[in-house]
Amino acid sequence: MPDIAAQLAQLPHLRREISQLTADIERLRDAIPYATDVVKASAREYPYTEGCVTVSGIDLTATEARRYSLEISHKLSERSIRRDQLLDLADSLEREINKLPDSRHRQVLRLRYIEGLTIEETAGQMGYSARQVDRLQKEAIQSCRGMSC
Repeated sequence: MPDIAAQLAQLPHLRREISQLTADIERLRDAIPYATDVVKASAREYPYTEGCVTVSGIDLTATEARRYSLEISHKLSERSIRRDQLLDLADSLEREINKLPDSRHRQVLRLRYIEGLTIEETAGQMGYSARQVDRLQKEAIQSCRGMSC
């Protein structure tokens, strides 16, 4: 199992990758060729009045369009699976941070790794010196190791 410090250092990058994958998923969904048409239809029950219904779905009329749709669907599936894995990992790391008994340790790890702040920015938020934040961060990571985070 990787070192907790290395895992925590990955957290801001995981969040960024999750955002990129989410944007990619939306872009791929928009690229799927859809067809829409308006057709005449009647009500399912008596008095069977006639009306119009809009029907839409994936356009699979051309072989090339079908292959393109399958390609996009495959990429979409891969990215969705990867995003879900990253979300689980990031959530797991956040739960471990929340288990720490010391509030200062939780704060410093949350600000540093979840919020992605620098040591100086974290010090400003917490009202400590950068040196104190560095010491607290090391203590928090040691505390995580002791809890088998």
